[in-house]
Amino acid sequence: MKILITGAGSGIGHDAAFELTRRGHAVVAGTHTEEQAVKMRVEAQNEHLSLEIVKIDVTNASDIAAAKEREIDVLINDAGVGESGPISEIPMERFRGMMEVNVFGTVAMTQAFAPQMVKRRKGRVIIVSSLAGRFVMPYLGPYSMTKFALEAMGDALRFELKPHHIKVSLIEPGLIYTGFNERMAESKYEWLKEDSVIASSIEKTKKREARLPSVSSNTAPVVESIVHAVESHWPKTRYITPKSYRTSIYALKFIPDWLKDRIAKRISGV
Repeated sequence: MKILITGAGSGIGHDAAFELTRRGHAVVAGTHTEEQAVKMRVEAQNEHLSLEIVKIDVTNASDIAAAKEREIDVLINDAGVGESGPISEIPMERFRGMMEVNVFGTVAMTQAFAPQMVKRRKGRVIIVSSLAGRFVMPYLGPYSMTKFALEAMGDALRFELKPHHIKVSLIEPGLIYTGFNERMAESKYEWLKEDSVIASSIEKTKKREARLPSVSSNTAPVVESIVHAVESHWPKTRYITPKSYRTSIYALKFIPDWLKDRIAKRISGV
């Protein structure tokens, strides 16, 4: 299959691009910066892989227009950034920047390629969301808002595109060790004020954040889910990954809000 994946400069997108190429797919890996693209080209050459790597900033209209000239079978929307902190205090420019990448960038890329899939009556759209789009943790509200939006987008697209034989899947990773979660956790300390609503629990929060690497999985189960969404004749609408999260996420449907709040408080330690 001809596949285009955004956010391939690091983490999940990077590993998925390489694995899909190894499996014989024609992959175009879109990176946020040219520097990331150069580094990936060296990696691909070292592995003797025919992986095409181009800069695709999903907030850049020119980059999207150039990418749109390609004919693809599968679009994997993985580009994303993370911001943490209280919703009542987060600087709006940082919030808007995250929305531009995670939500509007994903919509823009999908709008660029959906028409050609509709015309061919064939294709797949895969959106890398997060379990943060299912369950909100304290001080991760801004990020969760973008992922809840992607969950809604995936559901809407599935209804809209199914009559045109286009399959839509949401990938929902939990804690994955790529450095992304650690950078997102640190982001709020760049702007928090001394009188922040989080002030009294900062030390507890930092201790919990320091444990993130030890409780995180590697990218393998997420990449496996992406591969299944690409190759399966009947891809799932949602992939909770790693599988160990499934029971907890399904149970959330039957838990009242007061209990969800208590669980979130206990997990976060605030």
